[in-house]
Amino acid sequence: MAPKSPDVSRSSEQTTVEGSEQASANGDRAAERAVLRKVDWHILPLITLIYMLAFLDRANIGNGRLFGLEKDLGLRGNQFQTAVAVFFATYVACEVPSTIFLKKLRPARFISGIAVLWGIVTTFTGFVQNYESLLACRLLLGLVEGPLFPCLIVYLTFFYTRKELAVRFGYVVLGGALSGAVSGLLAYAIGYIDGRHGLRAWRWLLLIEGPPSIALGVFGWFFLADSPETAWYLSPSQRKTLILRSTRDEREASTPSAGTLRRSDVLAAFKDWKVWAFSVLNFLADIQIFSYAYFLPTIIKAINPAWSTVYVQALTIPCFIWAAVAFFAVAYASDRLQHRAVFGILACLVSIIGHVMLIAGHNVAVQYTGCFFIATGIYIVSGIAIVWMSTNLPRYGKRSTAVGMQLMIGTSAGIPAPYLYPTGDTPRYVMGHAVTIGLLGLCAVVNGVLWWSMVNTNSKRAAGKEDWKVSDLTDEEIDELGDKSPRFIFAT
Repeated sequence: MAPKSPDVSRSSEQTTVEGSEQASANGDRAAERAVLRKVDWHILPLITLIYMLAFLDRANIGNGRLFGLEKDLGLRGNQFQTAVAVFFATYVACEVPSTIFLKKLRPARFISGIAVLWGIVTTFTGFVQNYESLLACRLLLGLVEGPLFPCLIVYLTFFYTRKELAVRFGYVVLGGALSGAVSGLLAYAIGYIDGRHGLRAWRWLLLIEGPPSIALGVFGWFFLADSPETAWYLSPSQRKTLILRSTRDEREASTPSAGTLRRSDVLAAFKDWKVWAFSVLNFLADIQIFSYAYFLPTIIKAINPAWSTVYVQALTIPCFIWAAVAFFAVAYASDRLQHRAVFGILACLVSIIGHVMLIAGHNVAVQYTGCFFIATGIYIVSGIAIVWMSTNLPRYGKRSTAVGMQLMIGTSAGIPAPYLYPTGDTPRYVMGHAVTIGLLGLCAVVNGVLWWSMVNTNSKRAAGKEDWKVSDLTDEEIDELGDKSPRFIFAT
């Protein structure tokens, strides 16, 4: 039998090597998927529930209003709106500091600890007897809830790459949306025990909603991990796989200093105009979120005053469920296509249509449908903006500071939002809807400006027009520049 020619032998060997490399790559991907599933199961359900309870405890005052809270506490004029708004005075004050120092505070313990604290505050709010004590409880609630949302965003970036973050962030949004549905469901049920044991329904609402936060916080204290390096539920090899994923995803995130807190990175966040633009974008979007969360029962009641309070509470549930479904669909598409801006702009337009329907609609069906149009965009506008910014900041110090800034400025929208729907504007609340329409239009413009800027920068970098900035730097020094590196490509 004739021997094989050298070319045939080399070809056979090359095929074998390529086959082995392909099998190894497939094996690595399978291992990564297994690790990711395990991380998902140990993080996402718990943070969804934690945020759901936080939003539930924060927004239950809106349901309490329909059950006589104002009358029982002797509130007059705009005192109810002030009680809603004062929550954000302490809330926004803690957002930036908490994100900057999150790693030093042990993330899992910190997040779980504040859950216990706000559960205690919520429970004791059920015993307030006057306006002053209600204000005190709202201020305390803002103080202990303020760090949660920005810390959850930063916490997720420890475990997930920027191509996976929108869907995972969707679980946090799901918690907020579910809180609206659960709040309406609880209020519907609790309406039937109004007066039981001498307690009004709004007091029962607070007393029942507080303890689950305490229990979940205690559980999270022992269950959550602080970082991939300390994930107790992963084997040493799985922890290594998780860490290597983030290194491969972004060179700029894998340098020795990228994961540490540096003063220069903190200052860089304050100097970046895009961080301020994202913060303004969130403020404009959050006006709608907070007014919708607090006043949806009031708005629906105004559509048909003949509806009972219990029936109105039930009608809020489908709106929040739809909001969660809409966000998840968009988050999945956004991660799959790796596009952010277009979804934010479209969500603004859909919500605007909903507000127009509530102003101009002349029958119950049209106006109630308008509530669903608003719900479609309510979490998408703000949520996509948060993911969009955080995935474009590979260095921990700048990212944590920027997320804190974005959410601090964004959630400060909760201060003016309660005053957009005064009682005297019933039934159409034209001022509130008109102002929100204008803000959403401006929000779409800011989205467009950020998109244009990042696309333009990416084009320049691809053409090598920024290479002169790093001509005398080493590869490691270039990577240390983070999002300022000519090699870094912005997600748009």
